Amino acid sequence: MIRRNFLGLDICGGELRGVALRRQGATTVALTGAKTASLADDVWALSVRDANILDRPRFIAAVRAALDSLSRGEDRIALSLPDSIGRILLTEVDSVFKSREEGIEVVKWQLKKSLPAEARDVQLDYQVLEKTETGRYRLVVSMIVRTVLRQYEEALAEAGYHPVVVDFHSLNLYNYYRSRLDLGEDFILVGIDGGHLGLQFFQGKIPCFHRHKRVAAEPEEGFKEINLSFAAIRENYPGFHRAAVFLHCDWTERGSLIEALRAAFERDVIVLDPKIEQLAVQLPPPGEVASPSLVAAIGAAERLM
Repeated sequence: MIRRNFLGLDICGGELRGVALRRQGATTVALTGAKTASLADDVWALSVRDANILDRPRFIAAVRAALDSLSRGEDRIALSLPDSIGRILLTEVDSVFKSREEGIEVVKWQLKKSLPAEARDVQLDYQVLEKTETGRYRLVVSMIVRTVLRQYEEALAEAGYHPVVVDFHSLNLYNYYRSRLDLGEDFILVGIDGGHLGLQFFQGKIPCFHRHKRVAAEPEEGFKEINLSFAAIRENYPGFHRAAVFLHCDWTERGSLIEALRAAFERDVIVLDPKIEQLAVQLPPPGEVASPSLVAAIGAAERLM
């Protein structure tokens, strides 16, 4: 029996991270391969509105280097994009929508001051999280400028791949851990990966706060950004002070970072071990599959399953 291949591609920190998964039994996921390909500064650059892909042929070559040896004929992929080229917002609405199309238009109008471009030029999607005690509905909203998204889609199509699920790095990172660890009801997930800091706060397992920032590989800068984030949530969410703190980090040396985070949160920080090597069905090249940088790519690929 030929098992289907599920491909994930995460773009983060100046590199492409490709993975291939397959089902193994009713509930088990197996990692059949992983590859990374670097992106030089003159090939790719982060921007909310302007072109990200500066050298299309070389970008396409990097995509093929990351995926071709893994694909086994599969062309459908889940694409994980950097948070900083779009926006993730949390909002509330008064009622459910009659259709998804109506919902998109209503949310665009409600968030018009936060859109990265004119409403007609923004690709937006949302997910209903819960109905609040006041009867309103809480949503998580993802948005990106259409021309930026289209550039990725067209380059991937030329490379022979078609993204059928597209989302952002921090959401796919959480998706990986969500199904593997009991993080509790109230928790904070700090992700430091590829030169980016992501801070997500969940209350009753529902996201209440999301912040993302590019940071240098210095503990002091992470400390500063987290303290800036605290100002927005300390008063509104009392549970924040009691929530467990989890850290996903791709740094080799983490000692000073952990100390800085302990000082910022005034509590212990639990360092997450993704245990990626346990998913591998064959011995990988040294450092490839065991790398924590593959977490978001796996979390994206699992959304196809």
